[in-house]
Amino acid sequence: NVGTILAQKLQQSNKFASITIAARNLEKTCIDVKAKGLDLDVASMEDVLPRAQVIILATRGIYDDDELQQFAQQLEEMVSPSSSSSGIIIIDATNPLGPYEEGLPIRTWEDGMSSTEKLASYLPSSTFKVYKSFNTLGLEHMKEALGKDMMIAGDPDPMYRLIAEEVVKGVGFKPFYVGPIRYARNLEALAEMWIHMAIPGLGGRCASRNFWFSISGDP
Repeated sequence: NVGTILAQKLQQSNKFASITIAARNLEKTCIDVKAKGLDLDVASMEDVLPRAQVIILATRGIYDDDELQQFAQQLEEMVSPSSSSSGIIIIDATNPLGPYEEGLPIRTWEDGMSSTEKLASYLPSSTFKVYKSFNTLGLEHMKEALGKDMMIAGDPDPMYRLIAEEVVKGVGFKPFYVGPIRYARNLEALAEMWIHMAIPGLGGRCASRNFWFSISGDP
């Protein structure tokens, strides 16, 4: 899955002090990682998140209002009580997809707000610096990033932005900052288009999965 691949690529980069998969179901995740022959650290979310400096969200995208708010509350409760630091970086790699039977639509909230913007609105900005990235292409491109462009939106503070971009580089992509978290909605729209083109029968132009979005020119 996305989380395992990102963890593996970041570990292979040797750029970070430690990489740990934070598991909701510790036993199941340990079995899955071992079955894939991967040498990755796995621990429970409760053990990992209080000491994390960067958290990549690579779970199933959340489509429901109450579930998203509950997730934000759980995240804050697990991180804040045991952490005296501020500026914990969250990189949201998820997409709030609806059911396949309905065409895998991306959910938007009021005023066109994205799921990442909504998540950020539930979290204290003094503690969490939220970014959107890794969501606009398929898993196969994460396995072989090869310097492809990867757009990222989020907190403009140069100190936190640099760290978030280093994570993107660690996977093997070339980060391209598009602006503050408001532009997460555009990245989720691009994700919907990629998915609808990559999966036959969803309404988009039928293409292979071997394509990605690139930045051209000299911006």
